[in-house]
Order: sequence, then C-alpha cells, then structure tokens
Amino acid sequence: MNALQPSSFHQRLIHALRGWRRRVVNRRRTRADSQHLSSMSEHELRDLGIGRSELPALMEQPPLDRHRY
Repeated sequence: MNALQPSSFHQRLIHALRGWRRRVVNRRRTRADSQHLSSMSEHELRDLGIGRSELPALMEQPPLDRHRY
C-alpha cells in the first residue's frame, strides 16, 4: 500500500504555519528580554557593558544565534 504524498498546498500551509509560529515565539522572547533589561538598574546594565539609551537599538537587532540557552 502506498502512503499518500502531501500536496503542494499542504506543504506550503505547514511551512506558513511554522513561520508564523516562529515569528510569534521570537516576538514574545524579544518582549520578555526587553522587559527584563528595562527593569535592570543602571549599575546592572553597566556591568553588562550597555547603557539604557542603547536598549531600543539592541532590541531591533536580530538575535546572534538561533538557540537560546
């Protein structure tokens, strides 16, 4: 018995849904990171080597790696 091959439409739909999910996850992660950094004190930010004025630019940059530890 032959297994049914997924249709081209089905493959495109799955690809679109995975892309949508990835964007949602990244948006939530960025929002959580932004809130965490915003809640840090000036001293803690200086320990990381960044200033408060740099936070918006840091949040606009794409992540350096695909995996988060």
